[in-house]
Amino acid sequence: MKVPFRSKTTYCAGILASLCFSQSVLADTLITHWNEAALQAIRVTHPGPPIVARALAITHTCMYDAWSAYDAKAKGTRLDDDLRRPDNEHTMANKSKAVSFAAYRCLSDLFPSEVASFDGIMKSLGYNPADQSTDTNTAEGIGNVAAAAVIQYRHQDGANQLGDLNGGAPYSDYTGYTPVNSPSSIVDPNHWQPLQVGSNI
Repeated sequence: MKVPFRSKTTYCAGILASLCFSQSVLADTLITHWNEAALQAIRVTHPGPPIVARALAITHTCMYDAWSAYDAKAKGTRLDDDLRRPDNEHTMANKSKAVSFAAYRCLSDLFPSEVASFDGIMKSLGYNPADQSTDTNTAEGIGNVAAAAVIQYRHQDGANQLGDLNGGAPYSDYTGYTPVNSPSSIVDPNHWQPLQVGSNI
């Protein structure tokens, strides 16, 4: 009897869910905690939608790259498997610390005005936010190094986060681009139309 595609999908989803559930609740809570910290920083600083999407992508990339050092197969996006630690170090404590340091470094770079808030989170987790170790034999070193590699790469991704491409404000335009369409009318449907919104989060 042929198994319906939906049934196969449900079955696979169930397997994935059980595998994910086998991981410590701490890991899920920790990632959610840092994700909420990022969202709160976004609420406070009010960046535009593209900047929000970029910030969340960078934050989760940093956390993933730090975590990957404590997995047998995963590879980081910037340093591949150069940070891989021995199997006996693949503990939840090491993963949590590495992920937290990576998230902290990343968010502090993206939202410098909110560092005090991020400091508070680190201290509540029992970590020292001032620890800038790059010793990759330690979890904090893994987190710091993994984040630094992603941050350095992303500073050159064309988003002009630092404002150094034109000597202007962070994320300011340096291309001189002028929209073909206005927010209220479309002149050419093959070109971007600026969004017109009352407010953002």
